[in-house]
Amino acid sequence: MPEFLVQFLLALAWYAGLIVVMRLAGKRLAGQTTAFDLVVLITIGVVLQQVTLREGALNALVFVATVFTVHRALALSCARSAKIRRLVRGAPRPLIRNGQVSFEALEDEGLSYEELLAGLRKLGHSGPEGIRLATLEETGHISAIPIQASHARAVHTDSEHRAEIPSSGKLRAAAPPLPYGERDLD
Repeated sequence: MPEFLVQFLLALAWYAGLIVVMRLAGKRLAGQTTAFDLVVLITIGVVLQQVTLREGALNALVFVATVFTVHRALALSCARSAKIRRLVRGAPRPLIRNGQVSFEALEDEGLSYEELLAGLRKLGHSGPEGIRLATLEETGHISAIPIQASHARAVHTDSEHRAEIPSSGKLRAAAPPLPYGERDLD
């Protein structure tokens, strides 16, 4: 088998191994990374690379081109397919609903309560009490919607036509249904 083809297959194996490691590590590694998490991830990547990268400039070029091309193709596939995106990146996970923390979700995602609070503080919230919905996004970052935000807009709804008429009087399409069963939160 030609050397460049062996390197191509090894690069594919390296990329697949990296995806498996990232999925096993969870979303926390992507968004709520500590310095130690980063060192561990880099070390794993370097070890995998040492095993899969053969000597020579041509092999290095094949390795980089393969990984870049496969990564770009996977990113485009994730953008076009929710199933592939969930498989590769995972799905968003609600952590707080109506001020109530889901400790089961925190445990499943490998987050501590203190890390949740730190994520909320980064967003300008002092704690979970005033949060309508906080979600660990597929990127690993925490997003939060305050309870008062759901009632802050003064909008008239024409339910028969599913359109909102804001105070400006201009008609616009209603927002799509809220995810995670948020309609049940009111």
